[in-house]
Amino acid sequence: MLKIKNGRDFFGGVTMIVVSLLFIWFGRELDVGNSFQMGPGYFPVMLSLLLIGLGALIVLQSLVIEAEDEDVEAMNWKAFALVIVAPGFFGLALSRLGLAPTMFLMIVAVSYASKYAGWRQSILLALFMAICSVVLFTRLLSLPVSAFGPWIPFLGT
Repeated sequence: MLKIKNGRDFFGGVTMIVVSLLFIWFGRELDVGNSFQMGPGYFPVMLSLLLIGLGALIVLQSLVIEAEDEDVEAMNWKAFALVIVAPGFFGLALSRLGLAPTMFLMIVAVSYASKYAGWRQSILLALFMAICSVVLFTRLLSLPVSAFGPWIPFLGT
């Protein structure tokens, strides 16, 4: 008989599997294609399969490795709220602010969810991620997203 030794990891892994299966279910009408001719459903399905695999590994780990006996901390509602609100902020602010400022603000805000992140590390990480995102998405992938919004016309094009 298997015994759950780490309930937090077990339920986290099961949640990852369930969410991934939901993504596959809701995207079932999208054409997947193959690796050489990817359809619109290829990336979501592959990402979901990867998350199912990771979830399964986490579930297996929760059955083998026992959790450390630590004091149970209260729910960090600030972290929960920031991580939930961040994608919404990104979607709403991207067209107005541009990719670089939106990424910077989102990463700095979400870093306050961690009790281990200092403001210096958060700003450095946000700058690094904003620059890498602009280079990757606007230059290398040529996606139709501006690095800076219309408020800086000479940089926003």
